[in-house]
Amino acid sequence: MKLIETPINKNLNLEYFYPNITKFVFGSKAIKFFKLYALDRTQIVYADAYDKIDIIMINTKKKIAKAEVDFVIKRLLNATREDVDVHIGIKNKMTEAGYSFSAPRKDIIVIQKNVYAE
Repeated sequence: MKLIETPINKNLNLEYFYPNITKFVFGSKAIKFFKLYALDRTQIVYADAYDKIDIIMINTKKKIAKAEVDFVIKRLLNATREDVDVHIGIKNKMTEAGYSFSAPRKDIIVIQKNVYAE
């Protein structure tokens, strides 16, 4: 597996790329910075929201495998699955809440890691 950072050439906010997903996950919470990555056909959003780090994994073609989730946790957060909260089934929760998608989404997973001020 190869994790590739996707360059952002314009000054755009995260809501421009994924409007419904960011509204559902972050609400009106402030985000310090974000990066976009690609892992095969899975798009990954790394967002630092001051008190926690959120990683959103989005795939339009297939379900996201457990090995892919573990790989992203290890590479981006330098942690294990026990150190983070993994929320599976976000797509179903969003559909139940009334969100619709402009592009087809097969699977959405949110990984959250709390950041403690030292």
